[in-house]
Amino acid sequence: MNQRVIQKSFARPNSDGRREQIIDAALKVMIAEGVYHATTRKIAEAAGVNVATLHYHFHDKEEILFKVMEVLVANYRATLAKQFAAPQKLHDRIADLLRFIWSEIKKAPGEQLALQEMTLYVLRHPHAEHMAREKDHEFLLLYADWLRAATDVRPEDEPRVMELANFIYTSFVGMLNQWLAVRDADLFVQAMENLIRAGQQWAARSLPKRSPKPARHEHRTRSVPLPKS
Repeated sequence: MNQRVIQKSFARPNSDGRREQIIDAALKVMIAEGVYHATTRKIAEAAGVNVATLHYHFHDKEEILFKVMEVLVANYRATLAKQFAAPQKLHDRIADLLRFIWSEIKKAPGEQLALQEMTLYVLRHPHAEHMAREKDHEFLLLYADWLRAATDVRPEDEPRVMELANFIYTSFVGMLNQWLAVRDADLFVQAMENLIRAGQQWAARSLPKRSPKPARHEHRTRSVPLPKS
């Protein structure tokens, strides 16, 4: 098996925003033409640079994919941080989190399709398959971080919060894939509301009832080890 791993470039001196320009263009090409057809030549053309300049900043297409995923996760995290700044109990957080994520998905369905294609693409390339694990891990943490930030969740609840986050995240991904295939919003909402109720019931059974903890002034991400390959 090919054991080559993704090489990650350092930001070049005098970049003048070229890396960000290429990453933005890469996402647009992937949305328009699909990940498999997003060649470095097409990405360079969309970014308004030549192929040599693209490879000055990135080793290959896989490294560009990696950076696109990083940027998307960072953008989603910032959006969630802005939306969920106020204190909230877990019961309400489960409902509001899923409904808000759905509202964001509807704004950019092409972006969601590209994300699913990225996973399949890297899984087809043995030297890049670790990117699929990292993407899954980061998206799971998006759910876990904002569930554990609820005012009635304590540090000792961590294992159960991760279990709840994984249940909600994996269920939501399946629903998303169905929606991308059939584009039936009513069907998605029906499934989402069922998932919300199931998550709330699971939390009520599995987590002890207690008074809300004091409001925190900032949100901290907890590090969870990546699953071993």
